[in-house]
Amino acid sequence: MSENLNASADRSASAEETDSELSAFRQVVEWLANRNSFAIVGVFLALGLTADHFGVPEPADNILYLIGGVLPLVLATVSTTEDGYDHGLSNWARAKIIASQLVFMITPWGLFTQLLQSGGTAVAYIRHRGRPPNRTRKTPTTKFSVPVEREWTVTNGGITKSTSHSWGLVSQRYAYDLVVTDDDGDTHEGNGQRLEDYYAFGEPVTAPADGTIVAVEDGLRDHPEPGSARVEWRTWNIVGNYVVIEHDDGEYSTLAHLREGSVTVAPGEEVSRGDVVGECGNSGMSTEPHLHFQVQDHSNFWIAAGLVPQFRDIEVRRPDDRRADHDVYGTPDEAETLYLWAGDRAAGTEGGEPA
Repeated sequence: MSENLNASADRSASAEETDSELSAFRQVVEWLANRNSFAIVGVFLALGLTADHFGVPEPADNILYLIGGVLPLVLATVSTTEDGYDHGLSNWARAKIIASQLVFMITPWGLFTQLLQSGGTAVAYIRHRGRPPNRTRKTPTTKFSVPVEREWTVTNGGITKSTSHSWGLVSQRYAYDLVVTDDDGDTHEGNGQRLEDYYAFGEPVTAPADGTIVAVEDGLRDHPEPGSARVEWRTWNIVGNYVVIEHDDGEYSTLAHLREGSVTVAPGEEVSRGDVVGECGNSGMSTEPHLHFQVQDHSNFWIAAGLVPQFRDIEVRRPDDRRADHDVYGTPDEAETLYLWAGDRAAGTEGGEPA
């Protein structure tokens, strides 16, 4: 009996050590996930060049280059304690997302997209002399409504580095991804293998404020494999079908991943807050139907710097109690204008009532 008890104690101690090690590993992963992806690529590129320069045996340099290319993709699938929303991805789903992104990256259009993203980010930094907009600098004068009808859930996005949609990509730094969920938090009916299974698919997308249409795209197909965790690697435009609206001078909103053939506006057309401009779709680089919404300081998606949108006439449900104590995001009952964060359920209001 004593031997069995000792063995149990040893196993318990071993399990605690394993949990501690996993916890430490998780902390390292989360720390890396909150770093700038371009910085990570740069570090491993420099390490690879150093290994090649000093004659480190092959294939050390190539492995370092590979890690630099793949690691940011892996980290992009990691939910951190600061995100405010657990994306619930399995390792198998992560593997499929990463694999399809890698396939996209080696295509001619994928390579061109990477040049646009990295070059555009550099242009944005140069335009702002290394100090891109944030929540206190170059804030938009326009107050935005949620660009949808009824209640939607924010699945990605925030205004701090740790909660950002894509901090390293300046144009998408303060972007949001929105979906429609049911009471159980599911985004679709059934097994989710059909576009029509998704509650968001085909839902109206509206102008978030008064403005003028400056650019549209409406001819890209909706990725026909939702729920597969594979992105549309064949698309030449990761934004998919989109509408860009100019609001106050130098303030633009982009509504992306719209349904093919659903755009109802054209460049030069005036729109009012709440006007329908298209429908939610699954075009571009999208794993399931959702709306990508961002505010930017230039009409061009690639060279723009993201602006921090403040929302008005909005009803927000924040089930996680820790949000109430978050100084940046405030509380829905007290704030005159609101920032959104992943996990929020948000709906526009008219006259104080849900739209």
